[in-house]
Amino acid sequence: MYDCGLPDGTTKEYAANIIAENVLYEVDPDGYFSYELKAIVDHKRDGQVVPKANKYVANKNGQKKLRPTTIGWQLLCEWKNGSREWIDLKDMKECNPVQVAE
Repeated sequence: MYDCGLPDGTTKEYAANIIAENVLYEVDPDGYFSYELKAIVDHKRDGQVVPKANKYVANKNGQKKLRPTTIGWQLLCEWKNGSREWIDLKDMKECNPVQVAE
């Protein structure tokens, strides 16, 4: 039996075979953890978001272009295993572009 710390701060005892089954369930054939996205359920922004007054930047020719930035935006992702996690938009748009666009 092993004591396992859970995300909510509690500790529970689990047998080695239960732990091994859960680890194997969450890894791909190459041994990498891979969580399948079930849904993006919410979004939020923090104080780092570029304000509307600064959304344009001038290039060397003086033309104004929209500033490309995802700074300060986070998405609440629900994974197929039932867990939820806040992920930066910049990371989610790279690995799940269709779901982020929707």
